[in-house]
Amino acid sequence: TMELFLQYVINGIIVGSTYALVAVGFALTFSVLRVINLAHPDMFMVAMFVGLLVINLVSRNFIVVLMVAALAVGILSLGIERGVLRPLQTANAFMPMIATAGLSIALQNGMQAIVGPDQLQFPRILPMSPIHVGAITVTSLQLITFGIAVAVMLGASYFVRRTKWGLTARAVAERRDIAATFGVDTNRVTQLTVGLSSILAGIAGIGIAVLYGSASAFVGLLYGLKSFVCMLVAGNRHIEAVMLVALMLGVLEALTAAYLSSSYRDAVAFTILIVVLFFRPKGLFGSYS
Repeated sequence: TMELFLQYVINGIIVGSTYALVAVGFALTFSVLRVINLAHPDMFMVAMFVGLLVINLVSRNFIVVLMVAALAVGILSLGIERGVLRPLQTANAFMPMIATAGLSIALQNGMQAIVGPDQLQFPRILPMSPIHVGAITVTSLQLITFGIAVAVMLGASYFVRRTKWGLTARAVAERRDIAATFGVDTNRVTQLTVGLSSILAGIAGIGIAVLYGSASAFVGLLYGLKSFVCMLVAGNRHIEAVMLVALMLGVLEALTAAYLSSSYRDAVAFTILIVVLFFRPKGLFGSYS
């Protein structure tokens, strides 16, 4: 029925909004640094466990948990930028990718050694009362997490389009050498971009942890891959396009799971990637080369 179809679409949009937050981080980092930071999705995972620690030791207030987790991964990412990405900036483009892949494996296995291989329960720190609109049902928890994701995406778009630092980052993305010639502190822009990208991933991590009530050491891998696919399919020239593709992917996955089989859901992203890149190698909306 149409009501059931709309229910699946809404569920897909909510999941797609979390893909969008991680994907925008990928796009910003790749645009400015010209490197693929494979440790980026693990900021998503680290934020979950920082949030869990805050809940158990400090406060169950959602805003406190969200801010501390986002800030923690932002600081961690600055260390990664300074210790891993910056020293390899002038090296072959594959070197930072290989280094961050190794760092990603270390973070995943390190977290597994601390918390174990099984999923941990993430406490419900937001209300989950159902809201009925006709035959469609959403929970207050879904609405809150979606609302936060939309607010953060709009904020990121405003930052890139309207602020001095955002315009500077776009100039560095377009031509790093020319921006440096005009006196732009490219290292500072790089730090800001990596930090902001990780904060976006951290917010997405807390959103998913609260939504599904679980945290796992390897959760970043699948979400990271799908978010990376969103960036490749959209191209990294327009972050709004990356957001749109992420939302569409969430909807397509939800419809595939509902009408075909849930076992096909994870294949959707990679099928779309192959088809799009075959016809448009720079993505649907263009890419900085």
